[in-house]
Amino acid sequence: RAAIFDAGWPMVVWHRIEDFQHVSLKVIAEALLLKTPKYAGEKALPLCIPGELRADSLAFPKPVVLWASTLNAGARELANAVTAAVAGGISITDATPSRLSTLPRSSDGGGDSDEATHMLLYLNRSTWSGDGAEALAEQVRAARSARLPIVMA
Repeated sequence: RAAIFDAGWPMVVWHRIEDFQHVSLKVIAEALLLKTPKYAGEKALPLCIPGELRADSLAFPKPVVLWASTLNAGARELANAVTAAVAGGISITDATPSRLSTLPRSSDGGGDSDEATHMLLYLNRSTWSGDGAEALAEQVRAARSARLPIVMA
């Protein structure tokens, strides 16, 4: 039992949706292959299922500028990960979009100078708690009122 339950195997979540099952199967297959003599020295294997969509082939028809609010803990880190995963076409800004006229404009230019096309809302334990929670909620309300698309993760 210890070889199975205490060996550091990855936890695999099984979903009812077929596309997510494919991801689970790839995690299981990779874990098993990495324990074989042929792949014992490898840290990861680039497994794919024929016909699946690959992130490196995804692209946006127009440039996307994600607004990662400084009030949303972890949003900037997630935006950086998304930008790294999707080749080109995505930039990040910390600046409050001008179309959200009811909100104060942020003065820090911590991101791209382009106007945001989407708001990135990173949902976690601290999203709606703490000092900035009400201000973040106001930003979300303003984004919805201005019909700024909100991407939630």
